Amino acid sequence: SGSGSGSGSGSGSSSRSTNIVRDGPSSEVAEAIGDLRWCNAVVMVYPTWWFNVPGALKGYIDRTFLPHVAFRLPKQSRPDDTGATETGLQPLLTNIEKLGVVSTYGAPRHIVAVAGDNGRRMFSAGLRPLMHAECLMTHHGMYEMDSTTPEQRTRFLDQVEAAYRRF
Repeated sequence: SGSGSGSGSGSGSSSRSTNIVRDGPSSEVAEAIGDLRWCNAVVMVYPTWWFNVPGALKGYIDRTFLPHVAFRLPKQSRPDDTGATETGLQPLLTNIEKLGVVSTYGAPRHIVAVAGDNGRRMFSAGLRPLMHAECLMTHHGMYEMDSTTPEQRTRFLDQVEAAYRRF
């Protein structure tokens, strides 16, 4: 799980420090990386908490969208490399041609927009550029989730289902 102090505190911690570069990823992370390298589409479904993705999803991203897996750093690219993004990163998950994002929000759309919609922005500006150059991204958001009616939630789910039948 990345670099750890190995202090032994906390549930599930080990007595030795782990280093993904030295030790390689865990079997679960290696399987997730294999899935990312195999698939042609990724769909992320999550609740937005405090204007961002939940910690578990952020942890998944941190452990799987790694250098040499999702991208090559600029200093590791040759000057004549093509395909680098605006950031200079060279995308390595070019097999992924579609990215879907479905999220619920407690706040109204205008407040989410003012706050920056961090989860949506992370996927569109941070992860999508690591995928195929023409990767299509779709986003579906259910805003003001806490005050919606059962009918509104059903309508939203029907819209999402219809969109992903075509996805």
